[in-house]
Amino acid sequence: MVWLYRGFDFRPLAQVFSQRSNYVWITLALLAGVIANVFRSLRWRMLLRGAGLGISRWRAIELVFVSYLINSITPRLGELVRSVMVRRGRMEDTAKAFGTVVIEKLADVGCLVLVVAAAVLLRWEDTVGLFSRLSGRLAASAPGYAIYIIAGCVICLLVCLTLPRLSRVKVLLHNLWQGIASIARLERPWGFWGLCAAIWMCNFLQLWLLIPCFEELSPLRIGDALYVFAAASIGVLLPTPSGAGPWHVAIVKCLTAVYHIPTELAKLFAFVTHGLKTALVILLGLLALVTLYWETWMHRLRN
Repeated sequence: MVWLYRGFDFRPLAQVFSQRSNYVWITLALLAGVIANVFRSLRWRMLLRGAGLGISRWRAIELVFVSYLINSITPRLGELVRSVMVRRGRMEDTAKAFGTVVIEKLADVGCLVLVVAAAVLLRWEDTVGLFSRLSGRLAASAPGYAIYIIAGCVICLLVCLTLPRLSRVKVLLHNLWQGIASIARLERPWGFWGLCAAIWMCNFLQLWLLIPCFEELSPLRIGDALYVFAAASIGVLLPTPSGAGPWHVAIVKCLTAVYHIPTELAKLFAFVTHGLKTALVILLGLLALVTLYWETWMHRLRN
């Protein structure tokens, strides 16, 4: 973020939020973000029920909101935290809950593949040109065998850590598999995949609905927005807090290289879209934390 926005003039940011007409689109984009997280909570609850871990809808929403709040500070830790909080730290249930999170992420990867495939088919020639430029720079900056060295070191470290605790690892893997296998025990499989589609539709709307806030981006159509969204979604795969950095770089590179949008405008658009998403995640997460601890406190008082 510091590298990308060094010397950037943030004064146009005030102009975006000074126009009252923009707040209609901003409100709709934020609403799409709320709906996406609610749908994500309902989808996770379906998997938990398949793993034999029944929780209320409201508790699932609270835990998902809190997990994304944690991810905005420490990437990927939120998924572990919500798995632990399903049954207050019981190891067996935590492993099962984490297995359901694994299935969630695999389902999202499948949706991402479909989104990227659709975007690439729409702009095939531009994709080839953009990929060749980026891959050339990546090859020049890092040796080709570096990734294999890193992966080998990680595997050796994991083996050394797990051998002394092999029996416990077997129990852990068994419970983890029970959570992963919850996908085969869904009461309504089509409802699960319908929620997956709805989640990604809402994620896309969070970006597309903000395009009218920038007059210079008016030539972009829904197919172009899908292409930018696919690039940004790939960037978010990198483990950074709320995707900060990779989201911005992906959008800037896509808008400037494919659609010849001025760099300053592309940076501003990336900053606004990511900033609103992050602010929403933080607000929802804080509200969920308040309600979660309030319920816990009241439960202790009653008992």
